[in-house]
Amino acid sequence: MRATLQFLLKHPLLLGRPMYALCRFFVWQLRSRIWRRPTVFSWIGPSKLWLRSGWGGLTGNYYAGLYDFEDMGFLLHFLRPGDLFVDVGANMGSYMVLASAVCGARSVAYEPVPISFERLLANRDLNGLGALSDCRQRAVGASAGTTAMTSSLDAMNHVVGGETPGIAVQVVTLDEDLPETPSLMKIDVEGFESEVLGGARRHLSDPRLQAIIIELNGVGRRYGKADADIHAYLVAAGFSAYRYSPRSRALSALDAPGDANTLYCRDRTFVEGRLRSGSVFTAAKRSF
Repeated sequence: MRATLQFLLKHPLLLGRPMYALCRFFVWQLRSRIWRRPTVFSWIGPSKLWLRSGWGGLTGNYYAGLYDFEDMGFLLHFLRPGDLFVDVGANMGSYMVLASAVCGARSVAYEPVPISFERLLANRDLNGLGALSDCRQRAVGASAGTTAMTSSLDAMNHVVGGETPGIAVQVVTLDEDLPETPSLMKIDVEGFESEVLGGARRHLSDPRLQAIIIELNGVGRRYGKADADIHAYLVAAGFSAYRYSPRSRALSALDAPGDANTLYCRDRTFVEGRLRSGSVFTAAKRSF
């Protein structure tokens, strides 16, 4: 609880409004204990999410408006109807909902863990996204096959070694499983990011892929992978690292990965043009 409160009090959409932030937190804590079944939360524009106590991958959006403000703000300002968005490690589908229900883009969401995939489908159906979204119960890696994953860690589920208990999941590569190159890709696979990129060489070389949101927070060490190597790999593929400020719509260049998710863009001029002309949205009663 303490970590959640610290996150909320520092969140960009809640800064300077501690009472609003605390009220949102405690109202949900009380409500979720009285009403233990999943409930529907009206989100950005026409979008909705299923919420339930313990679903940390979704409840942060209720508390803060947008859990990942910079990354979700980038997606909202960048995507257009007709674009293709791919989410590797989609969890319960919050990015998919923003991409398809709010922006009108097509989306492909990869989520191998059965319980998370079930909730992903529930959020797809809640928003009527059957025609726009393609949800695939598969892991993504450098080669096709099977692997083992944890299944009880919510958004922190990850690939495990042969001696660690886990569930068996199918693994595909993006180059083989995804015929069309997306405009925007998000990769959040708890340290397995280099494996995903290793199976996506065709897409990385395609100029239609303009931006990648990728989690680089040091967790790749569990697989012997360094964030600096992934950064160098993406730079060699023609991308540069940035941080995005949704409220000013400004990209700031980075020389190294950030401390959580990092944004990589191919053509800065093109991307900035998209961002400046994107729609205005409101979350947590603040526009951006």
